[in-house]
Amino acid sequence: MKYDKSPLAVETADLRNLARLAMSRIDIQPLFWSFGYRGRKILGNLLSIPYWSGSLPIFAYTRLPKDIEVRGYLGYANIGSEKVFFADSADDAKFLYGPVVEVESPPRLIAKALSGRGVLRSKPIPAKARNLYSLLRVLLIMSDSTASPPIWHHEESSGRHILGVVAPFYEYYETSALPVFFYVELAEKPGPFIKYQAIDGRETLEYAPNVSDMRHFYARVITVKQIPFLKLGKRGKRGEA
Repeated sequence: MKYDKSPLAVETADLRNLARLAMSRIDIQPLFWSFGYRGRKILGNLLSIPYWSGSLPIFAYTRLPKDIEVRGYLGYANIGSEKVFFADSADDAKFLYGPVVEVESPPRLIAKALSGRGVLRSKPIPAKARNLYSLLRVLLIMSDSTASPPIWHHEESSGRHILGVVAPFYEYYETSALPVFFYVELAEKPGPFIKYQAIDGRETLEYAPNVSDMRHFYARVITVKQIPFLKLGKRGKRGEA
């Protein structure tokens, strides 16, 4: 079957953010793609989210520094401290591992996505939340013991920070899922994790460098170089696509 729809390419800020995004589940090993593209080393991961009349495939990737040697596995851990590294084996139980497939050149669909010709024309419904607590409540009901969606983070040229979650509302009229992008705008840069708890009649949250206290819920913050889920207007205004 000939298929020419490319995924949505989303560039993460660095390798650590890519690993944080892809290594979100302990029951599934993500596959990483490694190849050269326009003189740069690329490492990426294909994932998908429920979206309108099907699923939205995303090729999340990062451009690796020239001095990094890609090996057969990418190792990751976030308990106590966050660590990311390449290895030739996957036998240390303290870490999660994703196998790396090295290809001579990217498939045409991925190359098209990287070229910028594949854009997200049908964006989610934007919904600006009043504060970060509201965003965490949305994320909490979408999470379980094995998986939790990411919080997408992008810093605008003005220095403002956008943090958002794509939340699907299933079986909306004839669509498979109505995607809503709940987001907030903050003046401060977030940490890699948000530590949240709602207990004893109050909510608490704070940024954290890693996962440490299992009594709390931890949200993963993924910093990206573009925010494809929200139409950015002039002078910081927001609007629907």
